[in-house]
Formats: sequence, structure tokens, C-alpha cells
Amino acid sequence: MKNEEKIRMLLHPEQYSEEQLDQMLEEDATPVPDIDEEWQRLRVRHRRRQHPPMRWAAILVIGIALSGISYAAIHHWMQTRVQKETVAEKQLPQPAQEQAEEETIYNLNTVAEERDSVRQDQVFNNVELQQIMQQIAKDYGVKVVFRNEATRSLRFYLKWEANDSIHDIINHINHFEKVHLTLSDATITIE
Repeated sequence: MKNEEKIRMLLHPEQYSEEQLDQMLEEDATPVPDIDEEWQRLRVRHRRRQHPPMRWAAILVIGIALSGISYAAIHHWMQTRVQKETVAEKQLPQPAQEQAEEETIYNLNTVAEERDSVRQDQVFNNVELQQIMQQIAKDYGVKVVFRNEATRSLRFYLKWEANDSIHDIINHINHFEKVHLTLSDATITIE
């Protein structure tokens, strides 16, 4: 049937028989959609719209978790390395330990020979503590003993003036958390 005839049938159904009307309705029967299939399509469309922010949130949470785990692993690795070095130091045989202490003591005679100039202002920028202590021993005529070998390689920024006393310099260094210096009988002990 043509569309014009269908329209006439709809406008004036009384002019047509029941069979003609049924025939028209059968021709224009629209398929009944599958409700389950349509619900699935709606869910898929709804998920697509809603999940990109959730994905970014999940990525962010995973990134934070991984960075925390990485930090913890690095921190743990550093701590175990320091502990192994400490254990290795403690396991040195007694003569080797005494020899290590002898190497860290700067002889007063040698210091006196090296001290051929007047004391000057000093600035150390990212310099190992061992090098700083050598300069202090030279300038102030003291012995230096490292009780903890790990402190030798600590790096510092330190500045002192020529007129600063040995006590002032020790106080400056003691402000750092990783070392502790004590002065006794012209010997600086570093722990």
C-alpha cells in the first residue's frame, strides 16, 4: 500500500473493511525490540561516558602507590647498606681497627710542618668532612679521630672566618644531625 492510502485509512477507518485495516496493520508491523539487548546497549553507552574519569583516578592512585613503594624500597636499601657498613666495621680484627684509627689521626708534628701560613677565612661547598677536618687540623693544630668511617664521606657546606675559635667551628659542624664532634686534649673525635 502506498502511504497516501494508509493515511486515508487512518483518517476514515469507517470507509474500509476490517480485513483491509488488518492488512494495513500487518504490512506496517514494526519489529518488537529485544528488551535485554537494548538494556545491554544502554549499559555499554552509560559505562563509556562514566568511566574515563574513573580510569584517570585509578591511574593516579596506582602512580602514587608505586612512588610510595619505590621510596620505601630505596630508603630500605640505604638503611641496609649503612647497617652492613657498620657491621663490617665492627667485624674488623683488632689490629686492623687500630691501624684504621691510626690513619685517621693527624700527627701534630706533621700538622706543625704544614702550617706555614697565617690562618685564613675558609669556605667549603659540598666538600667531604674528611677534607674539612684536614684543614681544621692544619689551621688549629689538633688531632682528628673518626670513630665512624661513614662520616668521612659526608658532604657539607661550611664557612668560618680566620678569627673563629676551634669551639665555634665545632659548634657549627655539630648543628648538622649526622655528626657529633667533641674536643678533648687537642683531639677532635667525630662520631
